[in-house]
Order: sequence, then C-alpha cells, then structure tokens
Amino acid sequence: MKVFKAWMSLGLAGFLILAPAAWAVAQDSPDDSIESKIEAILKKDSMLAARSIDVESEQGRVKLTGAVKTADEKARAERLSKIAGVTGVVNELRIDPNVERSTADRAASATKEGLNKAVDATAKGAEKAAQGAKRGVAEAEKGVATAAGKTADAVGTAGEKLTDSSISTRVKHEFSEDATLKNAAIRVETKARVVTLRGTVATADIKARAEDVAAKTDGVTRVVNELLVKQ
Repeated sequence: MKVFKAWMSLGLAGFLILAPAAWAVAQDSPDDSIESKIEAILKKDSMLAARSIDVESEQGRVKLTGAVKTADEKARAERLSKIAGVTGVVNELRIDPNVERSTADRAASATKEGLNKAVDATAKGAEKAAQGAKRGVAEAEKGVATAAGKTADAVGTAGEKLTDSSISTRVKHEFSEDATLKNAAIRVETKARVVTLRGTVATADIKARAEDVAAKTDGVTRVVNELLVKQ
C-alpha cells in the first residue's frame, strides 16, 4: 500500500511539472493553424495568389506584411484573413502599382545572374581549354623541333659516313657517261670530299677531262689529279 502511494505521488509530481509546458504548446498551436489557413486562403484567391504576403499570428492577432498592387487588394487580403479564431488584423501591406514588374524584375535579375554565372563558367572553361591547347601546341612544336633536330643530326651523321663513298660513286658514274672517259682505267678515292684520281691514261687531254668532270660532280670540293700519261 505504501509503495502504491509512493508511485501515485511521483506520478502527480510529474504531471504538475509537465502540465505547464503542454499547456504552452497547446496555446501555440492555434496561431500556427491560423497562419496556415490564412496563407492557404490567400494563395487560392485569384486576385491575391500572385502576391507575396507574409502572415503572422500571435494569440489570434494577425499581422499582414508584404506588397500588393492596389488598395482593393489590400482590403481584400484583410477581409479574407478574418477567419475563426482571429481576434484582429493588423494590415501593414504596402501598395506598389509596380509590384508585378518588381517580381518580374527579380526573376529576370535572378535569371540574368544565373546566365552571367553560366557565361563566366563557360568563358573560364574556354580560357582553360585554350590555355591547354596552347600548351599542347607548344609541347607538340617542341617535340617536332626535337625530332627534327634528331633527324638532322642523324642525316648529318649519315652524311659524314656516306658522303665520301657516294661522291666516289657519282664521279665514277659521270666518267662512265662521258665518251672520252668511259673506257679509261681511273681509280677514284674520296676523303673529306676531296677526290683523288689515280691511274694511267692515254693522253693529257683525257687527264684534264677527268679532272674537269670530277670537279663538276656534286659534293666535290677539290680534285687531286695524280693521273699519269702514257709515254
């Protein structure tokens, strides 16, 4: 029995502690309900649906703020706000004949701002792409130049190794095409593009002709004529 009484005492104490808070919540709920109902009514009204009207309720006393186009709209909003539970309406709505234009301007400004941001982002992206392309071209040109340099080096190296041999071949070819020299026994040696002619020929004219043909061959810088003339 004593235990039961103790539990009863604790329950009663808890109720006394929580009751004021519950009562306060219950007192707040009607204002929330009033605000929701009035906002719904204004949004459904054909004249006021496009207007931005704020509704605040405190202990049943409603305050309207925002902007409307005409005095009729202001009066209509106040009239529609007088629903059950409302004890009074404080109408602080501002009359603005350009309210629709202002709304449109805000929307346009927002759209313009969004477009500007998009354009800026696109421009920055294009600039980065251009810079990347420019770097790519520079790298490509650098690569081509390097490759060209390497190719030139390779050709130069090959030229240094092959020029003497190729020059000798060219001189011999020119001799074989010449009516005076084609049957002559002439040895051709090339070193550093200097051609040396050796052997024995029948006449001094053939010796001179050989030197002349060799000197005119591409790649020859000088001719050393050591040909001997038969006695």
